[in-house]
Amino acid sequence: MAATRSTQQSPDPAEGRTRTAKPVRERLLDAADAVLFVDGVPSAPVDRILKHAGASPPSLYTHFGNKEGLLVAALKRRLDVWREEWTAAIADAADDEERLLCLWSATRTYQRVRLTERWCAFSGTAASIDDPTPELQAVLDEETAMLYDRTYEHALPLVGHDTEAARQLSEQLVVVYLGSLALMLRREYEVALTAGERTARTLVRAFGSAHGAQSSR
Repeated sequence: MAATRSTQQSPDPAEGRTRTAKPVRERLLDAADAVLFVDGVPSAPVDRILKHAGASPPSLYTHFGNKEGLLVAALKRRLDVWREEWTAAIADAADDEERLLCLWSATRTYQRVRLTERWCAFSGTAASIDDPTPELQAVLDEETAMLYDRTYEHALPLVGHDTEAARQLSEQLVVVYLGSLALMLRREYEVALTAGERTARTLVRAFGSAHGAQSSR
């Protein structure tokens, strides 16, 4: 298994004072990120989150209702950051092919700069929560829909606006992407994402060649 990376630093009194000075709601969200998505799994016990946040059980219940409410809020925050990062990568892409494939470069930046995670916070949550609340299922569905909608949108010009081909390409790219994230459990994230991006590029060019589409610049 690849060594996992943590955003936490070695304890230090000054850092501890800085972290404690944050509002308790933010401390709980940060702790959820660290305990559930970076160092562990979404099924980790709530007392670990509280200890990491330096918070009491009443503060958790006041702000989020229960652990699953905190999980929903943490996932929503991650989704907002991810959407922002992917949107910026699309805006910076040079052509249609890069607009489609920047899913991988955006993930690389998200993982390196924005919010580190062990593999995929959304897949990990779906795998570990047997009976999600409607609120939790909604945020998982929102992330899934964004993957399919955006890959479909940016696949269209590469397959001559053939909607069925774009749908098929979107489906296959999402499979490759989720496989890239799963590989992060076994390899370093840079290695996993590079392998996924290469596979996706080969797939995109094969579809483009089959449909005689040219990338617009």
